[in-house]
Amino acid sequence: MTKTVIFTREHPLDSRLQSQLEEAGFKVHHLPLIQCQANPMPKEVLDKLSQMDWVFFTSAVAAECLAPYLKEPLPRVATIGHQTSKAVMELGYPVAFESKYQYAKDFAAEWLALNQPKQKILLPQSSLSNPILAEMLREGGQEVLAWALYDTQHHKDGQEKLSAYLTEQEVLWTFASPSAWQSFHEICQILPEAHEIAVIGTSTQQAVEMSGSTVSLMPETPSIEKMVQTIIEEKGKKYDIVY
Repeated sequence: MTKTVIFTREHPLDSRLQSQLEEAGFKVHHLPLIQCQANPMPKEVLDKLSQMDWVFFTSAVAAECLAPYLKEPLPRVATIGHQTSKAVMELGYPVAFESKYQYAKDFAAEWLALNQPKQKILLPQSSLSNPILAEMLREGGQEVLAWALYDTQHHKDGQEKLSAYLTEQEVLWTFASPSAWQSFHEICQILPEAHEIAVIGTSTQQAVEMSGSTVSLMPETPSIEKMVQTIIEEKGKKYDIVY
């Protein structure tokens, strides 16, 4: 039986990664369970944009929401992960620093290890972001302007379509954030027997397990690329998918 893999984040899976899964014998569906809504830009931030030395992007959404406000000369850009860097470069901005790590605390430690003099850092975030990145940068002697650039909300249309997938026989649900899982769990508290859960990152794992559900798959490195690779390697074998 063909295994269905459902991605619940806001943006569809990169076409290259989707092709890898399909070539491995999986069916791929995109069912967004969260959506991001940009907030009005605070005057304080607008007034200080031109004074910033760096802007730190921890997601593609942050880059997309901030892009209309960025003017030349641009601050240097630091990113977490290849996918965020790709989104930034597609917007036409060079990336001066890309963290090798996917967790905020490791991102902060790696950048602080550059031992730069005090810098002014712009940190656009989700309203649900963990404050640890800003806290560590400040503890490292940096000046950080962090604010909620966008809100993360449940995707009502996606939630309404969710029940149709619960009747399928073999499904692997993927969650890249606690908020995506919470949106799912609001509709479905008990997973069908033949359905499994894959997550990115320990915070999402904790959210799933605190709800009483079980995580079947989590890549060692919290990235969408590693998740796809792990799905193919582990679940492809389990379901006798030849690749």
